[in-house]
Order: sequence, then structure tokens, then C-alpha cells
Amino acid sequence: MMRSCSILAGWILIGVTTMCSHAQSASLPANPQPDFSQEQVAGLIPTSLASNRTVVESSSDTDIFASNSSAKPDASAQETQTLCGITKLGRCLRDLGEDEKAIFTSPLRLQPKDGYWLAPLGAATGLAIAYDADASQAVGVDPSRTNTANTIADFGSFWATGAEGAGIYFIGLAKKNPKLAETGRLADEAIIDSGTVTLVTKLASNRQRPRQGNGQGDFWAFGTQHWEWDSSFPSDHATATMALARVIAGEYPHWYVMAPAYGFAETISMARIFANQHFPSDILVGQAVGFLTGSYVLNHRSLYRPGAKKTLASKLIGSVNPIADVRTRTLGASMEIPIGR
Repeated sequence: MMRSCSILAGWILIGVTTMCSHAQSASLPANPQPDFSQEQVAGLIPTSLASNRTVVESSSDTDIFASNSSAKPDASAQETQTLCGITKLGRCLRDLGEDEKAIFTSPLRLQPKDGYWLAPLGAATGLAIAYDADASQAVGVDPSRTNTANTIADFGSFWATGAEGAGIYFIGLAKKNPKLAETGRLADEAIIDSGTVTLVTKLASNRQRPRQGNGQGDFWAFGTQHWEWDSSFPSDHATATMALARVIAGEYPHWYVMAPAYGFAETISMARIFANQHFPSDILVGQAVGFLTGSYVLNHRSLYRPGAKKTLASKLIGSVNPIADVRTRTLGASMEIPIGR
């Protein structure tokens, strides 16, 4: 049973990882220009806000709550594509439907390069599952600590993070800051998308929580006689908070934004472990789903996200190519080091 559930977890991770890798070839690149041939902007950016719209200036990212009202109006910005928003809920549903279709059909588009994500992530997940029970016993049970951890974790539930994303969205509208409004909108989209993946995985894994049964985190402990709609694997708190953090960090890639965003996600995840609600593997897979789904939404929907900068580390990682020889049963890797470029 443990082996079959590991295979199930691997399939889910394959799907989300493939989805993320294909996001790089999305219809909207990392820093796209708006399509001015479509309908007048609606929903996310009201007409009064559209006139002040500026499409990504990296220098304006220093204050995420800064208003764009002083920006010079762009004459061509009056017409652009219809966006999801409070007045365009139909478009929001359409975007979510497109996301879910891409997510659950992504395993059909696997490519060799997906091994860069799948191999280490699959290995880490299997190792975490193997030592989950030991980790849970090491944490122990402390009623006072459990109450504190549960209180902290309440800020990272699916509904709480959804409200936090909505708050960012409405603050952006109030301050006439379309980038901030987009951050909140995309955060909620990523939370919903990743929540769907988490729900399906929970139903499929039917895993006991640390304080249920024998404390070993068994999958399908009673077969089909007992079915948990909110099973342990993976953690929806870890999924939702990481999806929220990924979108915020992607829209505002500054250390003073990224550190609190990811710190919040990690705090909530650790709280779930110390509250004896989840095993480490539940957290690991939940965070992976949230991060990759957030990346997918950013790459497909963001109009204001700054373009990614190529660092030396990213160039070196991108130059690594896997080597596999079936005849000799060998695996390896080669690296191309650019000199003088």
C-alpha cells in the first residue's frame, strides 16, 4: 500500500512539475506587452485606473503599496485584453478552467528535461515518507504547544490565504496600483488551482494523520471502508501559503518582500507539524504543489511581473544536460561552461 501511494504521489508531482516546465512557453511571457487589439480593460483594472496603467517598470517595485496615479497616461492603454476581476467573474471562471485542464493533462506532455525536477523531488518525497513516523515521534505531543501552533496555522488555511489575496487585490484597486491588484488576483487563482490538486490527492491517498490510528501515517488503513475527505497527504495549509508566497515573490522579487512571504509559508508549515496535524512529507509535497502552481499562474497570467534576470548560478544550472546510456546502464550529466560571454 505504501508503495502504491508513493507512485500516486509521484504521478501528482509529475503533473504539476510538467505543468510548471511548460509554463515557460505560455501564451504570456514573463514580462509581456498587453494585447491592445482586444476589449477595453475590465474587472481587474477599472477604466479610471487603466489610463494610469504602466506595463512593468522594475524601478517602481521598491514600494509594493505605491500608487501609480502619478504615472503619465498611455494613450494606447485604454484598450487591452479583458482580465479577471470583481466585475468579470465569468473570465475568472474561464481562467480557472484553463488552468485545471493544463494541470491534469500535463503528465501527457512529459519531456526529458522534466527529470531535473522529478528526480530530486521524487527522491526527497520517498525519503520523507520513510522517516515520517520517526519525525512525528521526535516532535512528541505537547497540549500547550499544540494550541499555539493551531492558532498560528489558522492564518494559513485555504480560506485565510484566500482572504489575504483578496485583501491585496482590493488594496491595489483602492490605491490605483494595477500591479498590486494583479498580485492579489493571481495569488487567489494560484490558491484555488493548487487547492484542487491537493483535494484530489487527499482523496486518492486517504492517509491517516499523526495522531490517528497507530501514528504511522498509513495510507488506506481500513481500505475503502473508511474514506477521509480531509486526509493528511498533502497539507493544504502548506499548499495555499506557498502558492500565495510564490506569486507575491514573483511579482516583487526583492529580498525584503521574498523573505517575509516565504517565511510566512514556512512558519505555517512548521506549525502544522508541531500541532501534530501533518508529517514532513505532507508539508514537502504541499509546498511543491503550491510553488509550482504559483509559478504556472505567474507565467501564464502576469502582465506586470519583472523579467527574470540571468544570474551566474542560473546559467550554470541551465547548461547542465543529462546523459543516459541504456546499453551500459549508466547515468550522468555534462556541463557547458561559457567562457568569455
